[in-house]
Amino acid sequence: MAIESYSDHEDDAAVVHAKRRIVALEQEVEVLKASNKRVKPQTDSNVHKGRVIQLLDSLDLPDQLVSTQDEDRAINSFNELLRCLPWLKKKLSLDVDELDSILKDLRKGADSARGDDTANLKQAIVTWLTELFHPLDPTLHTTIKDDHGFIHHITGKLLCPVEYTWSLNSTKEKIRDRDPDFLVTAYSWPAFLYTDYTFDSSNIEKGLFHSALLLKAFKHLFTSPSSAKEVEGDGSGADAIIASQRRQSSESDAVTRSHVANIIGMKMVTPRSIAYTACQLRFSLSNVNSWRSIDGDFDYYVFYNNIVDFFEVAPGIDAQARIKELLKWWNRKVFGKTRVIPLTPAQLGRFSVSRMTSQRAVHEGGSP
Repeated sequence: MAIESYSDHEDDAAVVHAKRRIVALEQEVEVLKASNKRVKPQTDSNVHKGRVIQLLDSLDLPDQLVSTQDEDRAINSFNELLRCLPWLKKKLSLDVDELDSILKDLRKGADSARGDDTANLKQAIVTWLTELFHPLDPTLHTTIKDDHGFIHHITGKLLCPVEYTWSLNSTKEKIRDRDPDFLVTAYSWPAFLYTDYTFDSSNIEKGLFHSALLLKAFKHLFTSPSSAKEVEGDGSGADAIIASQRRQSSESDAVTRSHVANIIGMKMVTPRSIAYTACQLRFSLSNVNSWRSIDGDFDYYVFYNNIVDFFEVAPGIDAQARIKELLKWWNRKVFGKTRVIPLTPAQLGRFSVSRMTSQRAVHEGGSP
């Protein structure tokens, strides 16, 4: 009996030990779950919130708004900011000091986001140029940019204003010497914005913002560095759709779903996001190693605004239609089948739900 009692006691002790171990393991699981939950809010950090500010207004506003057009841009940017960060509207009624603290945090996040994008593109641009213009001779460095800009024949070609002929040695020399007749300013479209990096002087708008290099930069910044590799050319967008399907079936899809566009709630390509990307790409091609808004005679603030105005200040119906098609091209290339396709009132009116509503109203003797 004593032996049985000892055995029973031993079994009871083992059970108690097992239960304690189970409790300890459950606690460890909870700690891990809590840890994962703490990691997730980082995707909603000031860096990513600030990125929204960067793509709406990539540079600091001037001290004074000198024209009605400047005021309109500022108002549009502010309204777009409230659309992207709706919680900010409620904060506007806060104490001035508290609101100022929030805005400083957002600006800090914006600067950090811009710094991250600048650093990432500095290495990526060398890889892309090597692929697009192989062989690249001389080669470009990924850590320093002293050999970029108008020093190198490829980066110089891409940065060259389209009204100058870069292939002429005289043009290269005059640009490098800062000849008054060959200044590089933000009032000229650089070649890197165009299809095949060439333009038609009789139709300057043709091919503008259809650049494969610009598209690569956009996808690198907003969808993922790996998605930039899928840009093969300037076609109809079938490559983007195929790539999207391929990503959805891959194990890495969980990672790409957390890309910046999702984090900041970007469902469509916007003029300001294109302008932000163009500024970043232009800087990555230059030989300036640290960000500054003025590069010689080139003003990034003016460049950004000129791009936004191209999209948002179309002179008439025909120009607006071309802008609409251009943005459709961008959305197709960037988001593929997952892109948002907004419906116009005219389209909605053709669908059966709207038509039925009108018919019911007529049958009841009322007006649709």
